[in-house]
Amino acid sequence: MFRSSAELLYDKLSGIACLYKPADMQMQHFCIIIQERLASVFNQLSCREPMHRVDIKRDYQTGKEIVVTSVDLSDTVQALGPRYQPEDFDIQTIFPLESFSSGLQIVSINDESKRLEQIKDGQPLRCYHIQGKMGESTDTLDANGVIVEKSTYKHVSRSKIERVCALIQSSFQTSMYKMSGISPFTQTGFELAKGGLWKPRDHTLPPIVYGLKLLNFKAPFFDIEMHVINEKEIHLKEVILDIGIRLRTSTLSESVRRSKIGPLNIQHSLVIDEITPDNLINNIDTIETIIEKSNLLDKTILVNKTHKDETKLLGKQSDESTVDLYKTKRLINYDRQTYTEEEEEEENEDIGR
Repeated sequence: MFRSSAELLYDKLSGIACLYKPADMQMQHFCIIIQERLASVFNQLSCREPMHRVDIKRDYQTGKEIVVTSVDLSDTVQALGPRYQPEDFDIQTIFPLESFSSGLQIVSINDESKRLEQIKDGQPLRCYHIQGKMGESTDTLDANGVIVEKSTYKHVSRSKIERVCALIQSSFQTSMYKMSGISPFTQTGFELAKGGLWKPRDHTLPPIVYGLKLLNFKAPFFDIEMHVINEKEIHLKEVILDIGIRLRTSTLSESVRRSKIGPLNIQHSLVIDEITPDNLINNIDTIETIIEKSNLLDKTILVNKTHKDETKLLGKQSDESTVDLYKTKRLINYDRQTYTEEEEEEENEDIGR
């Protein structure tokens, strides 16, 4: 059976690709834009012809039955609409970026394999470039929020920021060993550290920062490079907030950009204007080659172990009381409580007892 060029191209469009998500855009909206662009391009190609219907009719002049073939009008574009709809392109994501963030995003297009989940379980390090601003703080910890605090930053220098970054990174490394439930001064801890970075498969664990480095500093702005796993956008903003607290000033996140996921970087990604079927197919081939060469599916020490097996293998349960370093720093809106005089007296009596 003859197949159209659109059908042949659709069969090739299957695999893992890297795209660049712009800032101030929801991930769901980003995926819809990709689907609509692909559907528009495919509908401009030569699609399949309408099916033909076969009717058996009687010739009233001769009295014989004849076979009549005609175009099935119910299968035309005018009746059904465009051949390709946005829903025909299945797009799945891992490590999805939130609205404020931009940068590298791994997606699968029409890929029914489980390789995307295998990459996720492999826990590749994610690298973020975050621009912070001193002197102001907002209710959302970023530049889009409402300013709730202002402070001076004249006393802050490059060396002080570098010192604070080193302290925060050290705190996360200590937290990493506490989550594993072992001491770095034991033989088990030595074997764990010798094997490489400890990256648990359990994505519900708090974030672990493996690297925190100051790239640029020009007051009031500073650029931070962060290597992390199990992160969310709020965690990255809280690190910038913590830097400000330790420096005795106010800080917020001007921008959050993800530059790398394991061996994949921004140079391997396509921006929205570059998303076409041909470019995506070339990108899929490039990403497949990188995944095979870098062995992206096996990047952890305990890659075949669940978190329960990890703690059992390490011989001790994790210290849950010291896991989330920023649990108490998140902004929480509480309703203002009002007390009557009688309730206040009762409360004071309870305290006296």
